[in-house]
Amino acid sequence: MSGQIFRLGPRLPQRPSPIWTKMMKIGFLSATIATYSICLSDTSAGLFDDVPGLSASARSTLVAHYDGRAGVATTDSIVESWIPVDGDGVLLPGMVAPSTQRGSGAADLITYDGSDRLIFDDPSAGADGRYLSGNLANAGTSDFTIFWLGHYQDGAPFATSGTYAYNVGLNNISHQRDDGDGGFRVEMYNGTTYTGDDITAYDGIDTVWSTVITATTHDSYANGVNLNVSGSPTNSVVANAAIVIGAWSSGGYDLVGEIRQIIIFESALDDDDRGLVEAYLGSLAGVPPQPDPTPLLPPELTIHDGIAELTWSADALLLSSSDLNEWFIEAEATSPMSWEIDKDREFFRLATEFTEIPRGVVLRTRIASDTYREIEYHVDTGELFFLGEQAHGLDFYGGSNNLWWCGLNSANHGSGLLEFLMDRNEDAAAMKAIAVASGWTTYASPTYSFLTLEPLSSHKTYINHTAPASPGQTDTTESYTGDYDEIASSRIFFVLYRNTSSGAAYLGLGGPSLDAIASPQPPGDGSSNRDNGVRVDIALKTAIPLSEVDKLELINRFLPVRPLYEDASNAYFYEHPPGL
Repeated sequence: MSGQIFRLGPRLPQRPSPIWTKMMKIGFLSATIATYSICLSDTSAGLFDDVPGLSASARSTLVAHYDGRAGVATTDSIVESWIPVDGDGVLLPGMVAPSTQRGSGAADLITYDGSDRLIFDDPSAGADGRYLSGNLANAGTSDFTIFWLGHYQDGAPFATSGTYAYNVGLNNISHQRDDGDGGFRVEMYNGTTYTGDDITAYDGIDTVWSTVITATTHDSYANGVNLNVSGSPTNSVVANAAIVIGAWSSGGYDLVGEIRQIIIFESALDDDDRGLVEAYLGSLAGVPPQPDPTPLLPPELTIHDGIAELTWSADALLLSSSDLNEWFIEAEATSPMSWEIDKDREFFRLATEFTEIPRGVVLRTRIASDTYREIEYHVDTGELFFLGEQAHGLDFYGGSNNLWWCGLNSANHGSGLLEFLMDRNEDAAAMKAIAVASGWTTYASPTYSFLTLEPLSSHKTYINHTAPASPGQTDTTESYTGDYDEIASSRIFFVLYRNTSSGAAYLGLGGPSLDAIASPQPPGDGSSNRDNGVRVDIALKTAIPLSEVDKLELINRFLPVRPLYEDASNAYFYEHPPGL
């Protein structure tokens, strides 16, 4: 539960001033001479000299260092290409990234300030642009780390679609700024878009950006601060991966901003190595040192007339115990906390990160389409409660198995809790096999994952009985009316399924279980989709077993909350808009 603290040490030694070589005339322009130049650094200095504490394992996985003080080939100030260096500062021409034209993009859309800045400035959202592209000399791996020093500029032509600093793979690991929640957030895209915190405050300010991925995790940082990118990805970087700098691809989404450094490792650097590289890049950018973390002081307990009061000042989670062996989470506790003493003894401590799993941890997230639904997971029992609105309408999917479905998260994917649980579910294969055998036969590909659900005691399922006079009319599918007959929820097979490529989640039912009750199928609104032919209360549950390792990662990633749901919980009343 601890946030990464970004520490900067003393200013690290700077590389000698660039040496300009290969100056030659290539033409005359009225009163000026165009020159082709390559900026070379002194090869006695490199990242390994600049970051002497970098571990041997990190050094061995350095792929390339695109250093704005070295390897930038220009004609006048126009960037022609960028050659990276190795850890000793030696040029690596095999990984050169030449300037690449998109449409009729002018060469001067990427320029160089003569010092260490590559300036990307595409003034239009049209089909013309420029970016740098090449190939890395990396091994295929799921673990990767990329740092870049520079900034996004506000007002980019593609601001509301996403502007990319880089894309490796392509679409194996990337870094972009995109709009969301009234501002602009960091995003990562590997076939699925994953969003993080708002980064508008960093616009126009040189920032140290860091991204670390493993096979199933991704973390992104700005000046060492975790940007809380959501979701549970499946990551893999191909060998000899393509790299695009300053755009998504030939498809555009061009960067407006500046890049001074890009450092690439084919491993997931640990916090210590990452902090060293961040500190080095921060020293180049003049990023002020972050304050040392406040020591985690123990809570203070006072007792007066049988009333205990506990106070603490740290941003930490409170744990309690009666025997110093078994600890319970005190979710959402705030200081000061008072209570009447009713036990012989009680112990308390604070934690910012869990190394053991306490009792009573409950996690919750909210997803939404037309309205919201909540997923609540009880770590002790593995129970997952899925609660939402009453009389949610489903549409007919059709096919040979008469399936019905509805979208759940088109407006909000939530915190990533659902994705984590579905990805780490130890019963995932068994649940999917049951779903396929129960009618979801066209969803057997690895793209889809399933949770099999059972209705809570309050759950109700309805089917309509009359088609409207004309297809598409809604007068025979009005919620909470006699348009519907209730059927036995206990006889229906329910699933929650997810498209792992798009991140879309759906509620589904049907197949043989509905055929046994409703034949022919409900008419709905009379259209081919039979809109709202089935309505259900979203009051369902399942059990998701996790390994102890996954449980520990889970509770360190998501904030514990007080439980809201149990077996007796009900779906909430919702006034459905017309047609829903």
